[in-house]
Amino acid sequence: MKNNEVVQLMHEKVQKQSKKTKNDVFVSVVEELVGEDAVNVAMALSKRKEATDEEISQETGIRLNDVRKILYKLHNFNLATYRRIRDDSTGWFTYFWQINKERVYDLIKSRKKLVLEKLKERLEYEKSKMFFYCPNDGDARLTFEEAMESSFKCPKCGNVLQHFDNSEIIKILEEKIRELEEEMDSTSK
Repeated sequence: MKNNEVVQLMHEKVQKQSKKTKNDVFVSVVEELVGEDAVNVAMALSKRKEATDEEISQETGIRLNDVRKILYKLHNFNLATYRRIRDDSTGWFTYFWQINKERVYDLIKSRKKLVLEKLKERLEYEKSKMFFYCPNDGDARLTFEEAMESSFKCPKCGNVLQHFDNSEIIKILEEKIRELEEEMDSTSK
């Protein structure tokens, strides 16, 4: 997959997320970060004010150990919180879990910032380099330095390298950066 295709897919994913309902966004984020079973756990937990891991396991049919792993992963992303109570007779702790749906928007915002940083890094790279390619082997793109090391000949077939015009990639990156910045500005107000 070429880099501009990756950029396009990332942007489309961000756009789709902004058009979803709160619950859809929550489900998408949980699934992406923790997995499909985590969606079932999170949805079971969101139906209640709080629940124990045993209650969630019974409701979802997911093994208790797997529910606990999922809950701790959700907790690591601050999507779930808990309070614990010690049973005086056994000394065991009982954990009462709660879901934190509002944290999803903080996660999305931080992901968008990360994507924006990566896009800007890529844009800087594209602007600062001159590229060459082999017309016979179109998927390989070499920087000027790499092309010079190979005497401007393709490392695979020995054909003469040609200049690669990356202006379209730069244009796409600039557009995606602008759109993402506008989207982030509009949601922060």
